Amino acid sequence: MGTEESAPMNYLANILEQPQVLRAILKTYHESPLWDELRQQCRQQLDPTIVLTGMGASYNALLPTYLSLLQAGFPALRVETSELLYYVPALWQRPCCLVVVSQSGESIEIRRLLEQIQDQAEQGLPTPLLISVTNQADNHLARHSTVNLCTQAGAEVGVATKTYTSTLLLLNLMRRTILGDLQDKHYQQWYEIADAQAAFCADWEAQLAPIQDQLRVKTHWALVGRGPAIASAHSGALIFKEATRVPAEGFSGGQFRHGPFELLSPNLGVILFTTGKTAELSQRLAQDILKAGTVPICIGNTTIPDAIQVPLPVVEECLQPCLEILVIQLLAAQLAALKGVTPGIFRWGTKVVQQE
Repeated sequence: MGTEESAPMNYLANILEQPQVLRAILKTYHESPLWDELRQQCRQQLDPTIVLTGMGASYNALLPTYLSLLQAGFPALRVETSELLYYVPALWQRPCCLVVVSQSGESIEIRRLLEQIQDQAEQGLPTPLLISVTNQADNHLARHSTVNLCTQAGAEVGVATKTYTSTLLLLNLMRRTILGDLQDKHYQQWYEIADAQAAFCADWEAQLAPIQDQLRVKTHWALVGRGPAIASAHSGALIFKEATRVPAEGFSGGQFRHGPFELLSPNLGVILFTTGKTAELSQRLAQDILKAGTVPICIGNTTIPDAIQVPLPVVEECLQPCLEILVIQLLAAQLAALKGVTPGIFRWGTKVVQQE
């Protein structure tokens, strides 16, 4: 049986804080000596493989970085920490780069992983370079990391909002550092993301007004994306489950056609992320969903007149999830209000998972 955890602050307030949180992180990390340290440490590793791991929203946040590393020709792997522990420990039992993301730095899987790395070191066996991204610096993971990137996003309710987008930011800067191309223009891109978030937040209720009827009648949700937007699909579904207690699932655009298309019904709401170089494929899927009698919600850019559209600024594709997820967070706030659910109050668990 779980425990009920109170929400010490407001979920919506956490969402609306995100632009200022991103700006604060950019100010903290611009020309930070941590980047030089990280670059030097990575160059010293005998194994160039980069293993990316985390759980929940932290795991989802790793996807854009994972894809970008692969596109740049780096050997990268992305594995849930729970699977990394028991099924593929050989991936980290070598002098590779291990990137671990955990908001709290205290969840049970992370502690188990750190214990195993310590055991490996005590036996004189190879261990990875441990790079972590956490919300605060005073936690188990941060203290045992060679390099810790701290978001300092502040406290939030149980549902990840500002810790998620700030993690996307730091992972992006980390990836550019590893590739050796972090420049001032990349910080400016993120300032523009923060400005775009602020502009959307200033008018968010009007932007989402066309979706209200669907929020009232849909009982299940499918969120569909391609490339970096798959992170938005999976994180968005997780937010719906946590914040509204409504069944939701994330899919890649290709996988949605391989079976899940049969789920289409008057009860299923479909959210498509129509961004990036595969936007045309996503729009084609939206058209086919319309033909099946369901009106999709398209987040991004689309030319389909009968779909519900939530336009977003066009930015570099690997940065788009930071804008896409904002829309989902706000939709979840509205849906939770309609259902009488307070986001951040867990009935059966806690924000920091302590049981495998």
